[in-house]
Amino acid sequence: MSTILKGIAASSGIAIGKAYLLVQPDFSFEKIAISDAEGEINRLHSALNAAKSDLELICQQTIKFVGEEEAAIFNSHLLVLNNPEFMTAITEKISREKVNAENALTDTTNHFVSIFEQLDNENMKERARDIKDVSKRILSHLLGVRIPNPGLVAEEVIIVAEDLTPSDTAQLNKKFVKGFTTNNGGPTSHSITTAKSIELPAVVGTIEASVAIKQGDLIIVDGVNGDVHINPTPEIVQRYKEAQKDYEKKKTE
Repeated sequence: MSTILKGIAASSGIAIGKAYLLVQPDFSFEKIAISDAEGEINRLHSALNAAKSDLELICQQTIKFVGEEEAAIFNSHLLVLNNPEFMTAITEKISREKVNAENALTDTTNHFVSIFEQLDNENMKERARDIKDVSKRILSHLLGVRIPNPGLVAEEVIIVAEDLTPSDTAQLNKKFVKGFTTNNGGPTSHSITTAKSIELPAVVGTIEASVAIKQGDLIIVDGVNGDVHINPTPEIVQRYKEAQKDYEKKKTE
């Protein structure tokens, strides 16, 4: 049955293809009372260094495949990792409250994010997204889970996700990834800036794309009008193929 989701047209263009659901790993953990605060802080620093290596590699890949301007996003992420106020708050919480690094990291992240999100400034709200992205990467190393790498996709697909971080978007290979749609996000986010720079059609803010769309569904991402068609009829597909040709022709002109 053909279904239409309404979202925000965030990056122009039309993509038709098979859905690839980008599923995040399980980041759940328990709050644990610890006796060796120094050992826990060492765990945190090991995770920080691993996250830093990840970001430096992603930054290099972004410069190579997208451009230096878009790679500047990751300088913001590295600044978060090197921010003494943020990192000191985490280590002090471990020492003071004798809790595991996962708990200290998450509580501190939530505190800083709430401060930035309350500010009436879009740039500051983007800083909150940067902190969340960096924190998730550190947490993945603490928990020993792998964050899915969309850069490993080796077939023509349209990415479907709850949200895409700037690092997710920077790793998209335009040869295979033809567009994306997410539940969350807005037209001014870092990930959308990257999508526009590599000319990937995108619709964000659909609320339920990652639930309504199943792995392998045929979908159409209309980055012009903000629509996402799930399992469209042959007639709709044909109409969009013609619209796609018209769009590419106008873009070339």
